[in-house]
Amino acid sequence: MNPLRSMTGFATAQTTFRESDLVCEIRSLNSRYLEINVKLPRLLADLEQSIKEKIRQKIERGKIFYTLSFTTPTAELQNFRIDPVTVQTYKNLLEQIREAAGLDSPVQLDHLLFFKDIITYEEDKSVDEELVNTIYQLTDQTLELLNEMRAQEGSNLLKDLEERLGRIEQLTEEVARMGKDNPRQEFERLYQRLLSLLEEEKIDRSRLEQELAIISDRVDITEETVRMSSHLQLFRKSLQAGSPIGKKLNFLLQEMHREANTMANKTTMVEISHRVVIIKEEIEKMREQIQNIE
Repeated sequence: MNPLRSMTGFATAQTTFRESDLVCEIRSLNSRYLEINVKLPRLLADLEQSIKEKIRQKIERGKIFYTLSFTTPTAELQNFRIDPVTVQTYKNLLEQIREAAGLDSPVQLDHLLFFKDIITYEEDKSVDEELVNTIYQLTDQTLELLNEMRAQEGSNLLKDLEERLGRIEQLTEEVARMGKDNPRQEFERLYQRLLSLLEEEKIDRSRLEQELAIISDRVDITEETVRMSSHLQLFRKSLQAGSPIGKKLNFLLQEMHREANTMANKTTMVEISHRVVIIKEEIEKMREQIQNIE
C-alpha cells in the first residue's frame, strides 16, 4: 500500500565529487498536473531530460523545482578557460586609453573583467561519466527525502480527513433516520396549509393521501443517503490505497456535495437541514485539504 502524500515539500542532499561539493535541492508545490522545472549548471544542460524522467518515476503530481549546484566548483567541472591572447589585447587597449586620457591610475583586474569574452566555455568537452552517475544517485537520494517529507505531511492530512469522514457518516445516519418521516411531515404541512385556506368538510383527505404517493418521491431522501454512504465508503477505501489519489478524491467530494444539496432541497425538516449544513461544511473543508494531496 502506498502512503498518502502531500504535494508540498522540500528536500536537499549533498555529496562530494573529487574536489567539488554537489548540492541537489527539490521543492514541490500544489498543481493540477506534473510540472517540472530543472536548473542545472551550463556544463550539465544535456542531463535535463534524463533528470526530468527520474522525477516522473517518483512523483505523479505537483509543481517541481529542481536545482543542482556546485558549491566549490573546479575549473575542470565548470569547463571555463581564460583566453590569454584576448586578455593581453584588452590590457593593451586599456593602456592606450589611459595614456590618451592622461590618467595616472594603472589598469586593474576589474577593468578587464568588464570584457566578457576573456573567459571562454568549451562546449565540446564531454561530461565525465562518473560525474553523471554521481548526479543521478544524488537526485534519487533527494527524491527519496522529498517523498518521505511529503508522506509525513500526508499522514497528517489522512488523520484529519478520516475524522471528518466519521462526522459526515454519523450525520448521514441521523439524516437517514429522520428522513423516513419526511414524506409524512410534508403531507401534514400541506394538509394544515389547506385547512387554513378551505373549509375542512370540503377536503377529501383520502384524495390528499393519494397525492402524497405522487409527491413522496420528490421528498424521499433515502436514495441520497444511500449514495452518500456509498461515496463515504469509497472515499475511505481510496485513502487507504494511498497516492496518487488526489484527483479521484476531488471527484468523490463533488458527488458528495451534490447528494447533500439534493437532501437539502427535498426536505423542509429543520433538523435535517441543520445536519446537511454541517455535512456541506465538512465537505468544503475536505475539499481544501485534498488540494494538497498527490
